[in-house]
Amino acid sequence: MHSVTLLTSPERPHLEPVLVDSLRNAWGGGDAVWLAPDEAATFEMKRMPGNRWDVWAECQGMGVDLVITPAEGRRKKMLLADMDSTIIQQECIDELADEAGVGGRVKDITARAMNGELDFEAALRERVALLKGLDEAVIGRVLSSRISHMPGSKVLLPTARWSRGGLLHSQPPSLRRLALTRIGRIPCWSSRASLREVSAIRFWANKPR
Repeated sequence: MHSVTLLTSPERPHLEPVLVDSLRNAWGGGDAVWLAPDEAATFEMKRMPGNRWDVWAECQGMGVDLVITPAEGRRKKMLLADMDSTIIQQECIDELADEAGVGGRVKDITARAMNGELDFEAALRERVALLKGLDEAVIGRVLSSRISHMPGSKVLLPTARWSRGGLLHSQPPSLRRLALTRIGRIPCWSSRASLREVSAIRFWANKPR
């Protein structure tokens, strides 16, 4: 058995019931279940269709995504995701760098590291070193004023009942409302009052509670 899911952008939902029903009938699928009105629907079918990618291309042209997955094991037990530029829209270290007056330099290193042009660990060390001397209070200010969650995370996270580990300071009030459950934390640096003592980056994870 396979699960077929059709979905559109939640900002511009336009999934038509006629498309869902025609595809379900053509592929001999079961009853359609609407996950969100005008936005997402799913149904099950017995075997993978031979014209899967042709239909996928047609759906893409209509602004509809088509996903076919094995029905067995579809219900997941854990969701693991990055935080920066995934659950939230920003890169925290870039926002801190703006406050430190080195935003352009850090953003350039970030972009090159994400493109695979730089070694990740070396790039991270270089970026954090540029924050040396930045008062720790800036972290709270950045989180409260410059961090916003990705569209859809308000639905995704409570639905998945996600448990996660993350940066020591990376759960601002706006994200606490998403009902995150912390099972660990991975601090990027350790300092009582400032980032003056940054000379090495240490990572560790607390045991899950």
